[in-house]
Amino acid sequence: MRRVLCLLCYIACLIPSAWGQDFATKFMEQCGEKDKMECQTVSPKMMEKVMDILADPDKNEDEEVQEYLLSKLKSARIITADRHAEKLFRKAESLIEKNKNRFSPLAEDSAGDHNRIFVRRHDDVVRELVMLQLSPGKDLLTIVDLTGEMDEKFMKLLSSGELKDD
Repeated sequence: MRRVLCLLCYIACLIPSAWGQDFATKFMEQCGEKDKMECQTVSPKMMEKVMDILADPDKNEDEEVQEYLLSKLKSARIITADRHAEKLFRKAESLIEKNKNRFSPLAEDSAGDHNRIFVRRHDDVVRELVMLQLSPGKDLLTIVDLTGEMDEKFMKLLSSGELKDD
């Protein structure tokens, strides 16, 4: 019985690493050590605390928007690199390309191609949103990776900043 329990625990530990890796985790595994990037993970609880500090007590709509956004997010990871930014940007694009069966482009900056947004969907829900932003003049790369249950309403809210029921 004890062996079976240990085996089940071992398998349970392996499943998230095989199925549940988000883009930020995979990217940091491939590039993090040698390129000295920083990755900050922000949980919904921490986001809620930050929003409480920044919230204007007179604006009820802002509070409603914040609550809705937080209810849909599981985590946010922010990766920054201030050296070799363009090389890392291309590596991030390459990783997306290798996983094109999981990610699809949502938006691109056609002028300089330095801002790109990709999503990973399951049915009509966005499970992961990856934003790549390169500032070549500053040699700065920023990757924002949001995970959760982001529906169409969430996506509209994220782009407009207003909570509207259709």
